[in-house]
Amino acid sequence: MDAEELLRKYRDFIRSRPDEFIRDYREVKDVVENSSARYLGQPVDFLYQPVFFTPEDLDWIEEVLAQLTAILNKTIERFRADESFRRAFPFSERTEDLILADPGYDNFFPMARFDIFYDYDGGLKFCEFNTDGSAGMNEARVLQNALYRSKVLEFIPEDCDIHYYTPMENWIDTTVEIYHEFIGGEDDPETVAIVDFQGEGINSEFREYKKRFVDRGYRTLIRDPRELDYDGKNLLSDEGRIDLVYRRATTQKIVERYEEVEPFLNAYRDGNVCVAGGFSSQIVHNKSLFAILQEPDYTDHLTEDETDFVNNYFPLSRIFHRGNEALRNKLIEEQDMFLLKPFDKFAGHGVYVGRDYRPDEWKKKVEEVQGENYIAQEFCDVPEKEFIYIKDGELRFEKFGYLIGLFLYKQEINGLYTRVGRENVIASLVECFTLPNFVVEGC
Repeated sequence: MDAEELLRKYRDFIRSRPDEFIRDYREVKDVVENSSARYLGQPVDFLYQPVFFTPEDLDWIEEVLAQLTAILNKTIERFRADESFRRAFPFSERTEDLILADPGYDNFFPMARFDIFYDYDGGLKFCEFNTDGSAGMNEARVLQNALYRSKVLEFIPEDCDIHYYTPMENWIDTTVEIYHEFIGGEDDPETVAIVDFQGEGINSEFREYKKRFVDRGYRTLIRDPRELDYDGKNLLSDEGRIDLVYRRATTQKIVERYEEVEPFLNAYRDGNVCVAGGFSSQIVHNKSLFAILQEPDYTDHLTEDETDFVNNYFPLSRIFHRGNEALRNKLIEEQDMFLLKPFDKFAGHGVYVGRDYRPDEWKKKVEEVQGENYIAQEFCDVPEKEFIYIKDGELRFEKFGYLIGLFLYKQEINGLYTRVGRENVIASLVECFTLPNFVVEGC
């Protein structure tokens, strides 16, 4: 069975015993509400709906990702070597300095979540690249565990294999591998610090990571980078030396508070602490990259096939410079075809979709953001599927748009994270539900 057939059989299965599944949903909901899967202090919203992938789906996606990561690595190498190329990016001197610092290991973006629009029929567009403080692994873990133990998978024949990724455990393995590369040996870190600014991160996820590091035998701290010190040789907390940092603080926030975190940054630049999540990842994370890789003046490091790849898999994107009246007029005249997206925000903040506004409102938005670190991007029709929606004790099926997140560790898939919604933007800022993901083979 392919993924589409699995979804159809699931819908038929649920329709056959609605009362039973409403009761089961309530049990799953209770598990989630009493779990650590929380956002802004509240339990995450979810649907009683798995998403299915076959090995063939994932093999094809991995082939696409291999081509993409080759392009991104070449682009980062050019950025590091070519001062004139660096001027194409909107980075401050301090940000550029951090990007150019050697992290002490080879992988330019060891942690990433690439969000894609994927229609299961060979259609794929990259929505955005998150390589800086990527989150969602704990949500994926909780929902996968809860629905795997529920009744929802009972329709799948016993001779089929059902499994799912374990992104939290996989990331711990990856960070230790990074540390071994950093020190050039097999000794494990004694102390790990999960680092983010107080009030900025997802504390429930940090605590889950801490439990898992501790279970592996690593003393683990959760610290604000402003609390760290540096003696010229060691990065220090109030409890002593830190060997390995899992950085969740975003580059933007670190640069905004630069003077307050200089001890941490000096230890990183001096190569005296291993930071899983070095700053070179910012080149990929910043959404200006979508536009830069579509400008002929900046892509002579790419082959013709690589340029075709970008044009096929990236939405049309342009940096919305001040003074570009031709682009401004095009956005106003063809507002249903475009959205405006800030270079470095997340969770849907600052994203404006033309078709969501009246013409006068959209014109005002266009004029407000022109020259304010925005890209203008082609609006991609969000793929839709009919998913189960249970509300007020009633089971029904509705169409939702969906967005699939691919967790990449050392640039290989190590997790899946699907969100759905009925708005043109699928993000926690607006309506958003998380779905668990399962790989099914042998059917």
